[in-house]
Amino acid sequence: MQDYHIYVHADKNTRHSPTSPQRNAPNKTAVETEEAKEMRESKHKHSQIISTGLVLQSASKINGYVGELTENRVQARKVSLGITSAGLVAGAFTNPALAFTAAAMYFADKAINYGIRVYKENLSADYMRQLSGGTVKTGR
Repeated sequence: MQDYHIYVHADKNTRHSPTSPQRNAPNKTAVETEEAKEMRESKHKHSQIISTGLVLQSASKINGYVGELTENRVQARKVSLGITSAGLVAGAFTNPALAFTAAAMYFADKAINYGIRVYKENLSADYMRQLSGGTVKTGR
């Protein structure tokens, strides 16, 4: 049996032979590594936001069930406010811009609901005054 000896002249830094077409190719691994790193960080940040949202949603559901079971609506509302505040604080650490937007939407929703509730109560009060024969009207 005959032994074959193959000699390869390769550069130690690039690990390619001088005639290899890959020797002169640009090094794409550094760019791919940066892109992969950015993608990994982005996925990690999104997973943090999603997991925070799921935890807060679960806590809110549990709070609703406990409030329904005990019929203590005031305490359930206080705990709900605490859960929402904790969610906004946790969101500020993961994504400040998203947390600011969520806070603005939350407070706008509360203001709109308050306005609707006051308007309905005023309509009801005006109707009751008309039924009772009262002549006092509220600004409408």
